[in-house]
Amino acid sequence: MKRTLPDSILLMDRPVENTYRNIDIPAIRQDIGLQHRQPDLLVYDSKQHNSDFIQNRPFRSGHFSVILIIKGSMKIKVNFFEYELAAKEVLIIPPNAIREMLWEGNDVHFISLLFTTEFLAEAGILGKYFNVANFLKEGMASFSKVSKTDHALLLQLTQIIYTLLNTDPYAPTDDEVIRNLFRAVLLKVKQYYDEIPVDKVLSASLIYRFIKLLSQHYLSHREVAFYAEKLGINEKYLTQLLKRKTGKTARQFITEMVVLETKVLLNENILSVKEIAARLHFENQFHFSRFFKQYAGVSPTGYKKG
Repeated sequence: MKRTLPDSILLMDRPVENTYRNIDIPAIRQDIGLQHRQPDLLVYDSKQHNSDFIQNRPFRSGHFSVILIIKGSMKIKVNFFEYELAAKEVLIIPPNAIREMLWEGNDVHFISLLFTTEFLAEAGILGKYFNVANFLKEGMASFSKVSKTDHALLLQLTQIIYTLLNTDPYAPTDDEVIRNLFRAVLLKVKQYYDEIPVDKVLSASLIYRFIKLLSQHYLSHREVAFYAEKLGINEKYLTQLLKRKTGKTARQFITEMVVLETKVLLNENILSVKEIAARLHFENQFHFSRFFKQYAGVSPTGYKKG
């Protein structure tokens, strides 16, 4: 049976502030005990660090992540899409995407390069090398297979950055060396995204635009017609395109966005269930709880406790 958003979701006109925090580079650095001075760049090595912030829980971050698997495989959910990442594959997650990294035990070893838009500008990526940033799409992750040689090179470059970032914080800085290594990583990754056929990029552009619009407006607009009008197409075509390319309808995307946002807010443990219901523009707490349980399989209170 086709699922639709319940009629009980009523939209309010008042603006709602972001009252929860992102899990960003400073918080992750503090959690794993790193002291280096670069505020907008971090290399996370899963064998060296263990952060409860990022394992097996949905969270939102304002930075980019370039993830490389050294050993084993792991599932990574980015907004509505799930990726199975293994060796010789690279995943780039854009800022403000809800992400969930799923792995168990010690059989998985990965390294992740985390950086902000500010660091892109500082490193010259948004100036002379602006085209390098073009493959970093908003709202959706970028996934590609790389050759064995290039995968090894990317790991080596990233591990050197890790070493330089974590030397004595009072020693002379290697900022320019780090920026050059960082540019080398993105230039190498970019080579693979340049090889994506033009027709594939064009067919995906509408999906990118829909995801971006949804991430901007889902709090106040949950009707498919709103997004179709913004994209200049009819509702039926939008739903058919999304279904054909992603396996999900436009309404399923809208529903999942609300469920994901709810999980992020519940995990942050800052707002009460009643406050979350108001933030997400539900008529009342009862209707919100009924909606969440229908799609998440557990009540908001149960999810929060779990």
